[in-house]
Amino acid sequence: MAASGSTYPDPFGPRHRQLVDFKGLTGKPETLTPASVADDDPDARTGAVLQMMERWDAININVGGTNTLRFNAERIIPREPSEDDDAFRRRVFHSVLPPYVQRLAAQATGTILRRGVHLEGGDEEYWREWAEDVTGDGTPLNEFCRKTLVDALLYGHSSVIVDFDAGDAPATLAEEVALNRKPYLTSINAQQVRGWRTVGNRSQAPLTQVRYHEVVSIPEGQFGEELVEQICVLTPIGYQRWRKQSPRVQANAGWEMVEEGTHTAGEIPFVTVYSNRLATLYSKPPLEEVAHLSIAYTQRFTDYMNSLHVGSMPLLTLRGFDPDIGQESLGLSVNKAILLPPDGEASIVSPPSDSYQEQLRCLTTLEEQISSLGISALAKQNITNTAAESKRLDRIDSDSIMAIISQDLERAVGDILRIAGKYVGKEPPKVTIPSDFENRLLDGNQITAMLQLQMQNQISQSTLLRILKEGEVIPPYVDVDEEILRTKDEMDADLENELRSAQAFQDLEMEAAQENEGGVTSGDAAGGSGTGSNTLPTPLRPGKHAD
Repeated sequence: MAASGSTYPDPFGPRHRQLVDFKGLTGKPETLTPASVADDDPDARTGAVLQMMERWDAININVGGTNTLRFNAERIIPREPSEDDDAFRRRVFHSVLPPYVQRLAAQATGTILRRGVHLEGGDEEYWREWAEDVTGDGTPLNEFCRKTLVDALLYGHSSVIVDFDAGDAPATLAEEVALNRKPYLTSINAQQVRGWRTVGNRSQAPLTQVRYHEVVSIPEGQFGEELVEQICVLTPIGYQRWRKQSPRVQANAGWEMVEEGTHTAGEIPFVTVYSNRLATLYSKPPLEEVAHLSIAYTQRFTDYMNSLHVGSMPLLTLRGFDPDIGQESLGLSVNKAILLPPDGEASIVSPPSDSYQEQLRCLTTLEEQISSLGISALAKQNITNTAAESKRLDRIDSDSIMAIISQDLERAVGDILRIAGKYVGKEPPKVTIPSDFENRLLDGNQITAMLQLQMQNQISQSTLLRILKEGEVIPPYVDVDEEILRTKDEMDADLENELRSAQAFQDLEMEAAQENEGGVTSGDAAGGSGTGSNTLPTPLRPGKHAD
């Protein structure tokens, strides 16, 4: 079936779906519901959430990958005017969406968390054990922070709930030890949050209420399950859980509060990590423009692949050839020949290669733009002397961006441990995230310069070792302080051995000198005795011990 026209979107058309007025009734419509219209709907999104959803669209397309691209092909890869269904499906079939955005976010996260999260102080044994499993399913703290930071880089922010299964209070210490209750963390993506309120309704203020959406699985029968939508409402003193009623139970399914309770955190146990904060729980994805460039790359790549598929195969043209005379069908292979009349001619027609080169040059330009705008691409290092200064200047902006993100992650992990410490009555540790992305690999000339400074007593041995360790000349597992103590002990031992060797050598020299000088320096001969000679006895002169 032929298409009636193109499907290019109207950039000046309506940007939102038609909103539904419930007129005071609760329930979830098929379209997005603003909280200003349905003030009794716990699933209603606030205006700030609706604004952020527009910016999340390009990110969601990139995160969804090729399957999302093909599913939304009419919108992302518009149909050309008069393009029939078969041609459009063939063009979509060759389309792919490279994972540029996800890779940039993962590389930036790996750069920031290269050395992990360090915990110092507090009840170190307790927090060290807790950091090995922070979710209750074996996820360590470093891995949890990595996933949270990737989401924050993609969507602008990501949140964490610090929860604690209070249950019945244990009667004895033995019961407490047996229960082994620990705080656990739950990730909340930015797209799950439906709305929030702050102190004084200010844009930058602590939260007084937050609502987020989740889907829970309820077992049914022996093997079945039912997926139920759920809205959780958190306040500084308690929580509520609202569930969507099943359509099988009620025709006009609405929301029903199924659980309500209190918590002991003393604040909303909801911590957010930001990568590009604009206000409380309001942000802008830092990789949004990279996401649009990635979509543009996919569109150009789709056209390029379609051009290769349609136009790269050469076309045989025949002149003076009549297929009705002598040949019933025409085919090309190594075992076939075409019989042409004397005035006939055969030739191969192929498109000029310049057209493909222009498309390929456009793709290369888009790749360079994606690479130059990506956070992790800016963090690449070139340790050659020629490009050292230019690379240093290029990294200033990226280091400042990642430094801000690293500091915010450090702040968020500190808040998480502070709330978790309230639950269990433990002093929280101090959280540090080494700024490894600010370090530079040292080349040979820099290492030589540092060694000369240390030999001239311009820097200490400790400073030299730390510089070499940060420059990745010394492995990260080497402890600088322990290494200084070891070298000092070895130097003391070497000095003691040298002194012993010198003393032994001096003693040997003295003994040799005494043997060479004879008996004039000791014994009775030194006092003038005539029997003190060391000469051998002769008939005319008896020896020293003669009778």
